Amino acid sequence: MGRREIGLVSSTLLLPAAAFLAVTALISDALDLNEFVFHKYTGYAATVLVLVHVYAHWPSLVAFWTGRTRQRSGTETATSRPAPETVASTRRGVSRRAVLTAAGFGATGVAAGWLVRPSDVGRLPGEDFGALYHRASSPGFADALGALVGWGVQPARTKDYPGATRIVLLPVTAPSELSVARAVDRRRSLRDYAGRPLTTAELSWLLHTATGITGPGGLRAAPSAGAQYPIETYVAVSRVEGIEPGIYHYAVADHALERVRGGTFGGDFVAAALGQEFLGQAPVVLVLSAIFQRLRWRYRERAYRYALLEAGHIGQNVYLAAEAAGLGACAVGAFFDDAVNRLLDVDGVEEAALMLVPVGPR
Repeated sequence: MGRREIGLVSSTLLLPAAAFLAVTALISDALDLNEFVFHKYTGYAATVLVLVHVYAHWPSLVAFWTGRTRQRSGTETATSRPAPETVASTRRGVSRRAVLTAAGFGATGVAAGWLVRPSDVGRLPGEDFGALYHRASSPGFADALGALVGWGVQPARTKDYPGATRIVLLPVTAPSELSVARAVDRRRSLRDYAGRPLTTAELSWLLHTATGITGPGGLRAAPSAGAQYPIETYVAVSRVEGIEPGIYHYAVADHALERVRGGTFGGDFVAAALGQEFLGQAPVVLVLSAIFQRLRWRYRERAYRYALLEAGHIGQNVYLAAEAAGLGACAVGAFFDDAVNRLLDVDGVEEAALMLVPVGPR
């Protein structure tokens, strides 16, 4: 296969590769994805195709940018050589000046579009459900009458799995002393984990500091609106010493794990999180879900805000606890809700996943 054929093949393959690369770049940017596997491998493929393409067209590229033209074969006779104006017309193509001018106009257009874009782009009424929800959940004086509306009854503040296999966790042992100031300064999202598994002591510490009971009356490590504690913690175990892989529910009252389902689900979490590979590499993935009625019966339309606030408190607890134990965490919010809810075996309505927090050793 000659350079011409190689060039044609690489050009053909570059078209879908470039299109897919652009689409995955937009998706990863819009959703703030990290290590988006589809974008990464498409980038590798596009890079190889570009190198092949350059190789196939190298003589033409050199001639174009140096202004040189190929010498015509000496076998041509004077009578067979076309007229000068014909040669000029056949050799006339896109000049370097035209290429640079087009690139300049394109860059100017992009810059102008960015600078003059409307300040409310993407936030027009009816288009941003987050903004609509925020307004709808902002009570005023008149909304005090809403207390007369039935919002259901108060459910239990804990969830149990009767008959499930239970693993009582080790008593909590705090790691070597690390000041809060040091932990805050050193806290960073960690997406590359060492190969060793977590110990049961480390997992016990993480769960205790996340949603564990730390005071009389069932008070917990993270603040909660009205001490209603809507957040449930699940643990997807891949590599923890002494614990079989599977998805477990953290039974707060007993500081124990209840097995929801057995098996290794790292790949399922990668797929559910749009290809973010580090979820499959972490020894454990904590999944925070919310049972909304625990807040809704009391706080009505404000309940969802409070559930998200509490999940944020717990996520930061996990970050700092991991840092204190020489581990690292990375909160993930970009995932397909239905896929994660199915893994947890929750309905996505009364209880739904809010956040994934993979944790692993440094």
